[in-house]
Amino acid sequence: MLGTILEKGKSPTRRVQLGSILRVGPSRMVIVTEFRCLVHEYAEDFSQLVFPRPEVCPHCHAVNVFIGHGFYPRKPLSPTQVYRIWIKRWLCKACRQTLSLLPSFLLRFRHYLLDTIQSVVVTRFEDGASWTQVSRRCAVAGLPAPRTIRRWCLSFAAHAPTWWSAIQQTLAQHDASSPLLDPLGENAGPRDAPRALLQAALHLLAWAKTRWADVSDYGWNDRMRFLWHWGAGQGLGRLI
Repeated sequence: MLGTILEKGKSPTRRVQLGSILRVGPSRMVIVTEFRCLVHEYAEDFSQLVFPRPEVCPHCHAVNVFIGHGFYPRKPLSPTQVYRIWIKRWLCKACRQTLSLLPSFLLRFRHYLLDTIQSVVVTRFEDGASWTQVSRRCAVAGLPAPRTIRRWCLSFAAHAPTWWSAIQQTLAQHDASSPLLDPLGENAGPRDAPRALLQAALHLLAWAKTRWADVSDYGWNDRMRFLWHWGAGQGLGRLI
């Protein structure tokens, strides 16, 4: 059932938009936003993108006070290419704080694209690869560097327990039949937090696809993009 739901375009029901449910994390003047495109499409079709205006300021909680405040540049990386894109920024007229709309294919404080980082952490924690094997499978001409790969994995491992706990709480409330909630059964899944989080993200996405139209076309390889979008909306802070 899980694999079927996670196939592209497989969504038992389409009810509401994910963006109407998620909130901005407390004191975080960034909203992770799903533009339904990859980085090269974002860059090519930038003039046609629609940038949703936030209704409530996460800093001062004023309503309907945001005005446009231009854009700022970012240069996200893949192992083979540097992209040049612009990030939309809003200004709160009440508290004068700025808020950015971060595309879901980017992480905060990381230069590489999320799908590049995902390939590293999946190879390391789910496939159980050695550091040498991770570099051999995921790096191109030495990029990302071994030191960067280790830093990503250590960061993911450090934050995994908090994110895993949040997923368990959500599934307990909305999908109590999930095998991840069986503390004694063999189907409970891995107990090391990074691997457990990767597995739990699949179950969270499968559940979400039955509720939110925004993720109806998300597949197996989109789990961390959805996890980042969802977790940022829950105020979980850094993922990696």
